[in-house]
Amino acid sequence: MITYTIVGAGWRSEFYLRIAALMPNTFSVGGILVRDPAKRARLSEKYGVKICTSLEELLQIECDFVVSCVSKGSIKETLETLAASGVPVLSETPVADEGISGRIQVAEQFRFAPRNCAYKAIIDSGILGAVHQVQLSCCHDYHAASLIRFFLDTGFELPRVTAVTLPDPVTRYNGRGGIAASPAVVQAEESIRILRFREKTAVYDFSREQYFSDIRASRIVIRGERGEIVDNTCTYLEGGIPQRFTLHRSTCGSEENLDGFSLLRITGNGRVLYKSPFPGARLSDEEIAVATCLVKMKAYADGKGVFYSVKDAAFDCRLLQG
Repeated sequence: MITYTIVGAGWRSEFYLRIAALMPNTFSVGGILVRDPAKRARLSEKYGVKICTSLEELLQIECDFVVSCVSKGSIKETLETLAASGVPVLSETPVADEGISGRIQVAEQFRFAPRNCAYKAIIDSGILGAVHQVQLSCCHDYHAASLIRFFLDTGFELPRVTAVTLPDPVTRYNGRGGIAASPAVVQAEESIRILRFREKTAVYDFSREQYFSDIRASRIVIRGERGEIVDNTCTYLEGGIPQRFTLHRSTCGSEENLDGFSLLRITGNGRVLYKSPFPGARLSDEEIAVATCLVKMKAYADGKGVFYSVKDAAFDCRLLQG
């Protein structure tokens, strides 16, 4: 059992509450610090979790680590306070200050999303040859920077960056609050960055409307000397003959299957490229990635090594700026 407490009661905090509610034999929330009285009542009723009104009260609860889900402006102060108490901390992004010290890891979940793990398995298999280019249009800023380094393996090399911002008027019909009663055109922006490393290139192209919009599709391209991945299709050269396969998601709960909705694995080219660590759990890909961060955080708290450090997080916050 992995037990954690939570500081903060915003939209992101509910991911950690849902994960524990959906997998009660694996995860447990010992308590959550909620300063807003209205949120206290709602979260207590919805999740049946212990509500704390002060950090001192929260820190008295026995747990493996604390998850910090505070606003961007409060991250540094909260991490410094928690670190001073000696408790291990898993912090939500962004963590932009490399000088923050303590037993801290950062919940950069995109590296652990199922399809991204499948992409990395293809890269590591060598069938694409040396990978030299990534085009990302799937997540914003530091999340994209993390994926660029994950796919291209550029370490802490800073690239030369060319930046362009374009207007992108689009109809907003969905958001964090759900489907809008009255869809309306918003003046969104498309942010484009070309990153030139010594031998590799990344193209970042993103509009924040993509997170909740099916009329602004995400896309990923990964190119190597002998092949490429374009979204769910991989093409590569073998014996002088182009080969092609698609990524296939194996799930429960569709059509006549009665095992409950759950991702089992992602396969392609006759092999398993990704196997869910939580088979049978009714989780979205994002929740699988966040839950993976929790598992890795428990290992870190037990002394088994870092998985995404404050140094990584701070570097990724500045990568797109060059």
